[in-house]
Amino acid sequence: MSRVSVASEPRPQAEGELRGILDMLPGLVWSAGADGSIEFLSRRWRDYTGKDEAELVGWAWTTSDVIHPDDLATVVEIWAALRAAGKEGRMEARLRRADGVYRWFQIQAGPVRDDQGEVARWWGLNGDIDDEKQARARVVDERRLLEMIARGEPSSVILEGVVRLVESASSGQRASILLLDEDKLTLRHAAALTLPRSYTEVIDGAAIGPEAFSCGTAAWRRELVVIADIEADPLGAMFRASALAHGLRACWSMPMLSSDGRVLGAFGIYATEPRTPAKADLELLERCSHITSIAIERSQSEEALRRSEAYRVEAERLSGTGSFGCDLLRRDFSMSDGIGEILGLPIHPRPTIEQILSRIHEGDRERVGDLVRQALSDGRTFDYEHRLVMEDGAVKLVRVVGRFRVNAAGHPEIVGAATDITATRRAADELERAQATLTHVARVTTLGELVASIAHEVNQPLAAIVADANAALNWLAADPPDLGRVRESLTAILGDGERAAQVLHRIRSLLSRSPPRHQPCCLNDVIRDVVRLVAPELTRQGIVVQQALLADLPHVLGDPVQLQQVVLNLMLNAAEASKDVPPERRRVVLSTFVTRRSSGAFVHLAVEDAGVGLDAIDSARLFDAFYTTKENGLGMGLPISRSILERHGGTLWARPNEGFGAIFELSIEVPA
Repeated sequence: MSRVSVASEPRPQAEGELRGILDMLPGLVWSAGADGSIEFLSRRWRDYTGKDEAELVGWAWTTSDVIHPDDLATVVEIWAALRAAGKEGRMEARLRRADGVYRWFQIQAGPVRDDQGEVARWWGLNGDIDDEKQARARVVDERRLLEMIARGEPSSVILEGVVRLVESASSGQRASILLLDEDKLTLRHAAALTLPRSYTEVIDGAAIGPEAFSCGTAAWRRELVVIADIEADPLGAMFRASALAHGLRACWSMPMLSSDGRVLGAFGIYATEPRTPAKADLELLERCSHITSIAIERSQSEEALRRSEAYRVEAERLSGTGSFGCDLLRRDFSMSDGIGEILGLPIHPRPTIEQILSRIHEGDRERVGDLVRQALSDGRTFDYEHRLVMEDGAVKLVRVVGRFRVNAAGHPEIVGAATDITATRRAADELERAQATLTHVARVTTLGELVASIAHEVNQPLAAIVADANAALNWLAADPPDLGRVRESLTAILGDGERAAQVLHRIRSLLSRSPPRHQPCCLNDVIRDVVRLVAPELTRQGIVVQQALLADLPHVLGDPVQLQQVVLNLMLNAAEASKDVPPERRRVVLSTFVTRRSSGAFVHLAVEDAGVGLDAIDSARLFDAFYTTKENGLGMGLPISRSILERHGGTLWARPNEGFGAIFELSIEVPA
């Protein structure tokens, strides 16, 4: 957030234009007064919540259902702390969509200060992180399930783990596991983490029956039972008073059945408000009920080992993983259901090795073969990724981890696991594309600041071309025509045309959206191209550009366009810092040099200015997204520049210059 001068009475037209811009931004944008009361909500904010601005301005949002009741107190507390500190901050909360569904958002708020440094208002941006949180939760759930399987923990530990999974997956829900007693008529308390003991003692030993609350009825009916409102539903009568006294308003239960159909107990999930479970709630209940029944059966009978295998199969399906083994001498391949799902092959009858290998993408077969043979020769663990081609032509990406060993029969064999990482890689690719788009937008925005300089650079050779062409016409009109002078004019026209073409080429390369291409390039050449583009504008501002470029600078691997963007941004930042200082300090110095460390050689670029310099706050937050010291800055130039350098394996940092100004320095390793 910027420290800017805030106009006391903004022009209606300017305010309307600002609202139009904010309405187009992704995310939910809002602003508040210095006291924290809401003054403005963007169109996306209003569309998402389905509420008019008038319903939420001021402090009305604190009494609305727009923020989840479980999150409201925390949001109010953090919001008060941010206002008291006068600093930017973030928080997370669930916001109610127009259809009643709550989704997680990251709420970022920051102050805008007036000329006296006082907070004049607050701006905020709410970004939807619901899918990200759910994805992280699923990964944690699946990992925990796999760990519990691998350790073979006691059933009591497993049951508590399943309850913990449910309660961590959805805030405001409480889980309970009841097991059918030996008399086959009553349910006994087995696991509950957050339900009060006074309540679990009440339901412990309750009889099952057609109207025995949710768990007892589910066990009796052998089907899902939902009590959306304990206070109103007749099925809630048995434990209504105790449930309501403990703040429990809804419950849905599913019977836990053994592999042969016997009722083992019931799994219940409680909510603190009347509601019908969503599809995700029921899927979670079904999955956890199934896992729990397997764990119970394993601990109760000799069939536990077979039941635990079913549990493992389900866990593999949920996490997209599978295990396999192959006796290399007998060419005997065995695999779990998860591998069958990944390969798209039935496991009964067992597929042949040839069928399995045929699934590997033709472009990866040789590489996979080489990796496996190498691992076989040195006996080490192998870990690689490759593509699979399904029957319908769809392509999956899998990660395979395994090792070689000698089995009990003395035969060499491979054991390992595979994970379908197609969705994960797709998400990573989407993130990379989004970063590329943001980088391109920043590049175009930066070039927009150089429109006058670019026009001047193009107009100069064009004007020369026109003058030389007129001269050539005059020489041709002479009697006799002076062809020597005509030739000189045409040669000058060619030179000026080449100069204009080079200017346009440099601009076009900076505006291009081609994917990054790392190639050997000289940082000095990158700098010179940017200086040719920027120097006229800086000269117009009275700023001198000085270059101290090391001769025979080693090449680095990088994308020239992205490196030009970094240099361009650093030069313009230096110029911005120098525009209000005395004329003798208005200079930008670019120098390149090489350092050597134990890890190798590094090429450096230092961009120095003698401008206003850096204060402690600038230094600490300089590379934070949306932090800017410019009146009209977006605060994205330096974060994007640093991310570009990091993708090149380099670094970017800043430090105060001796005397006045600042130095921004980057380094990139020289390839061996």
